[in-house]
Amino acid sequence: MKHQIRGAGLWAGAALCALMPTQLLAQEQPADGADAGPAEIIVTAQFRRESAQKAALSIDVLSSEKLQTAGVAQATDLARLSPGVQITQGGSALQIYIRGAGDFATTGYSNAAVAQAYDGVFAARSQYVAGTFFDLERVEVLKGPQGTLYGRNATGGAINIIPVEPRIGTFEGYASAGFQNYNGFNSEGAINIPIGANSALRASFQGVSRNGYITDGTDDDKHHSFRLQFKTEPSADVTLRLGFNYQHLDNRWTSINDSLNSLISKVTAPPGIYPLNTADVYQNITIWGVNAHLDWKLGPATLTVIPAYQRVEMDSLVMPALYFNTVNEFTGAPSTSDAKTLEIRLGNADNKLKWVLGGYYFREDQDSYNSVRLGLASDTAFVADLSTEAYAAFGELTYSLTDALRLTGGLRYTDEKKTVDGHRYALFGSSACLVRGTGPQGSCELLTSNGTNVKGTYGANKLNFKAGVEFDAAPDSMLYASVATGFKSGGQSNADIDPYKPEEVTAYTLGAKNRFFDRKVQLNAELFYMDYRDRQENFTSLDRGGAQVSSLFNAGKAVAKGASVDLTLFPTRNDQFRVAVEYVDSEYKEFTYRNFRPGNPTARTSCGVSAVPGGTAQTGFWTIDCTGFQLPRTPTWSGTVSYTHTFDLANGAVIDFSPDMSFASSRWLSAEIVENALADAYVLFNASLTYRAPDNAYSVQLFVRNIGNEAVYTGTQQYPFINNYNGQDIAPPRTYGARFRVKF
Repeated sequence: MKHQIRGAGLWAGAALCALMPTQLLAQEQPADGADAGPAEIIVTAQFRRESAQKAALSIDVLSSEKLQTAGVAQATDLARLSPGVQITQGGSALQIYIRGAGDFATTGYSNAAVAQAYDGVFAARSQYVAGTFFDLERVEVLKGPQGTLYGRNATGGAINIIPVEPRIGTFEGYASAGFQNYNGFNSEGAINIPIGANSALRASFQGVSRNGYITDGTDDDKHHSFRLQFKTEPSADVTLRLGFNYQHLDNRWTSINDSLNSLISKVTAPPGIYPLNTADVYQNITIWGVNAHLDWKLGPATLTVIPAYQRVEMDSLVMPALYFNTVNEFTGAPSTSDAKTLEIRLGNADNKLKWVLGGYYFREDQDSYNSVRLGLASDTAFVADLSTEAYAAFGELTYSLTDALRLTGGLRYTDEKKTVDGHRYALFGSSACLVRGTGPQGSCELLTSNGTNVKGTYGANKLNFKAGVEFDAAPDSMLYASVATGFKSGGQSNADIDPYKPEEVTAYTLGAKNRFFDRKVQLNAELFYMDYRDRQENFTSLDRGGAQVSSLFNAGKAVAKGASVDLTLFPTRNDQFRVAVEYVDSEYKEFTYRNFRPGNPTARTSCGVSAVPGGTAQTGFWTIDCTGFQLPRTPTWSGTVSYTHTFDLANGAVIDFSPDMSFASSRWLSAEIVENALADAYVLFNASLTYRAPDNAYSVQLFVRNIGNEAVYTGTQQYPFINNYNGQDIAPPRTYGARFRVKF
């Protein structure tokens, strides 16, 4: 692994050094086979249609073909394809990190640092996009803060999931089925039906059933999804699209706790701690949403209106390293999120000026229920009403000073308000409620140190900006530089801890996008520097009153700086070779937080520990200093190498052979900086062999992933009562199978 990482570093350095001189030769080298080279990929990441090679931002575009070849069925699969991206499943929530920015988002009090959008609609909860990876046009992965166009909660970037739209005047569709080990079966399909001359309907579905990867049967995948879209063009200037999507997740999830029960019997722990019984875990999550998309050409500009509603119902019991459920302990009602969004944009793009102006409204109301069960030592229920309301106005323009030189400027003003009305109850019989209390079912309400429940209103007014310059050094070579800001919402956890401030970031970027030798070589490179203030971190700890809570707090200052290189070669029309490498040097510049517990927490962290005079009720009071450590889930080196060779057959069919590998260096899995949560470096190898019939009428694919059966740890949760014991999240083991797809 060390040799491979060193080689990647030498390659990245060589590519960066060679970048500028090579531009001078870009248009001077003829090559045989003019049909070799990449197909043009059109993206809408900047709210306009443009080539990905002409978009002055860091973006990975995963086409429908690439998603199918890689077998992407859920968001966690994207980490194999995009360097610098780390994704894991934390219970029912996705935890996404890009270039050091991310969030351990497991409750309704936190927000992801990487915005996730399905069909142009921002997802209030990460569960909303969980089952949407089918019948897709493409997935866009934007790296770095997107505060101007995407707004709040995009300090790390954005992931845009874009479905195939209904196609007017065309009757078509497809169906596919696949099998794999672990008794895995999946199917999906779509049908596109024209309605008259100007309208069309498209229905698509996906169903997945697979046994668990962990020996206790957990970490399985059972979900089904359905999507219905209607599109009409009543005139040449008006396009209206209506969409409905439904998902149901029925998984069983735990982290790896194989040795925990034996550990509990061997260590000194508070009385009443019971072993984890993973037979109890379940997820019963229902998600649905509706949205509309209106584009109206008004002559000098196009008006775009996107209203949407989304609902997520979370009924689950998961075991990261403790019992954690998302239902009301007293009534059995599931946690729910109801979100309404409205985006209105006016924009236009021509050779001289590209601009967009818009307004955005967001409202989310949550009934948030969580319970943490640890036996008599700490059985706690959390019940809260949460609401968030945000308004924003934004604008961005790119002006061409000359045919080759363009300037970009953008602003976004956001006004948001959060309210929290939370109650915490020690369940009757636990150590904090040995005598029947006055709460529901004899529980005892846990008040804050001020003698109240957790209640308050928290607001923020933020102005984010972007300034950039683009220069065409040659017809197929562009240089760009930008500075951009973003912020992530603050608020209050349902705990007796201080409120957390909004996270802010300023990012500086210098990049180049090039095509050489009749487009047989594509080389993109970028330097970046991300400066965080009041960076938010999240992990489970004790609050002032001794309750086990999911704590959100600010870590002060942090920096992530580095470089990325993405090289794709097309030596012939039948060959494609890609190397993409990202280097990130990340560090906490200021990271201290308070820890409330009776014993010295030195054994629970590799950071510095010091006692604080005075203490608090029932517990000790400690300061943890993690300044100088690497940011969590931010490997110094990561990347992917892939190759595809196409064999032409006499009957017009083809066979694609596609091996690939991905790698990452060691990384901390949580901001607790626990010794046992330092994950090892890894290298994963995959391969697929695909037969495609003439005219692509049908295809058959054989695949194997994680050929070496490597154990790759992606996340963690520290057990409260056993120092330095962590339940680990793990990526899939070796999987293999076949997939059949037919078009009509």
